Amino acid sequence: MTGAATESHATAAIPAGTCYKVLMWEEGALSAEQLTAWQNARRELLARMRDAGIKGARGNLARLGEELRELSQQAVVAPLDACAPAGLSLTRVGALAAKLQREEGLLAYRLTPCSATVLVELTGEEGIDAMMARWASATPELQWCSTPLVEAVSAAEAAEWQESCRCTSADNADTGAGEEDATEFHHVTVLRSEAVEALQPAEGRVLVDATLGGGGHSELMLEKGATVWGIDQDPAARRAARKRLAPYADRLHIVAGNFRNAAGLLRAEGLETVDGILADIGISSPQVDQAARGFSFLAEGPLDMRMNPAAPRSAADIVNTAAESELADILWQYGEERASRAIARRIVQERAKAPITTTTQLADIIATVLPRKGKQHPATRSFQALRIAVNDELGALDALLETGLSLLKSGGRFAIITFHSLEDRAVKRYFDRVTRPEIDRPEWPAPRPNPEYAARLVTRKPIVASEAELAANPRARSAKLRVIEKL
Repeated sequence: MTGAATESHATAAIPAGTCYKVLMWEEGALSAEQLTAWQNARRELLARMRDAGIKGARGNLARLGEELRELSQQAVVAPLDACAPAGLSLTRVGALAAKLQREEGLLAYRLTPCSATVLVELTGEEGIDAMMARWASATPELQWCSTPLVEAVSAAEAAEWQESCRCTSADNADTGAGEEDATEFHHVTVLRSEAVEALQPAEGRVLVDATLGGGGHSELMLEKGATVWGIDQDPAARRAARKRLAPYADRLHIVAGNFRNAAGLLRAEGLETVDGILADIGISSPQVDQAARGFSFLAEGPLDMRMNPAAPRSAADIVNTAAESELADILWQYGEERASRAIARRIVQERAKAPITTTTQLADIIATVLPRKGKQHPATRSFQALRIAVNDELGALDALLETGLSLLKSGGRFAIITFHSLEDRAVKRYFDRVTRPEIDRPEWPAPRPNPEYAARLVTRKPIVASEAELAANPRARSAKLRVIEKL
């Protein structure tokens, strides 16, 4: 769902076949009382519609049809939209999304923490019941309600809903789910002027913002006349950036994908070389602050942590299925957590009693192993480790480092902002590797030319946030900017 295609918002053609809008939800998302009341009222309305149809009372039939839709909206749709994340949540719903995107005849779908609304056009002999059975099989660990809401819709109604839906097959780069759209994507850009100035933006220069986010860095590049290619795997970020940067649409190109694939994504768009690349590694404030994204233990949310909501593996998947030794390795390697083995052991003990599905549930488990000392919550390092593992952040960074220079023209600059020691260490080592004219080893009689020598250091020491920036944005305190220039 986040391929190499540049995002577009073109409306799909009005479908020609029979269309159905299907609302499925997890068992328990609605109470038994709610379901019984809805089913009884629905049964009565359907009986009255049948009688009206027999009598040929078209006006009465149309009125009853509107009543039926209003009933479904009030009794089913609205309560599901407002429900708290249950077992389905935004964590496991990605499996259904992955199934849906391969579905022939799919027009659009919308996912919430407890439900899925799917718009399909029947294109073959298979009926809607068989299609629903396949969708349910995509999440076998979940119990779907046995009475989904199925509504036949006209081609015009299907096209209208398809246009309003957050994710359509024609616009799969903007797929999104649930609560991430409830809060607008407001991100405070770190080292904004320092990072942009390092790339020397100007009219005629082509720059890549490999971590587009809310578009703060790109905005300044565009203001200075550059053409910008922005890459981001988070659909909420792309939507926010597109809105924010609308005045520069003629020089802005947004690509859906992970920055690890920057070279391939851009070359697929016909872009062979650029004048500069900026990557702001780490997590955006809106991702942390939205409980539904599951990154933070400060508010209860599904244990998710995926920057790309369509990615197949969530934090809950790791916590509930990984072997104890693998969990311990993740916490130690990515979080430098000294109590990694004890925490992993406790997680395995607790998940044997019941699945660990929320951020606060996991944080409380970790706190039983590590009593709180000082200001830092005992789960901080473990949550960092899980986030890095879920998104393969260090692997993505290594891939960007290894391919980034190949995209640059001579004199092009590569600027990277990191936020913790693991990232900064990887960048520092790579930059050192490609900026040394010679390499030396104890067993060699003399230094030898470095075959990887391809750049010079623009900043020998990392650039950090000013006192003024720290006062305005304390989250910038760990940011470090390093820059090299291709020879």
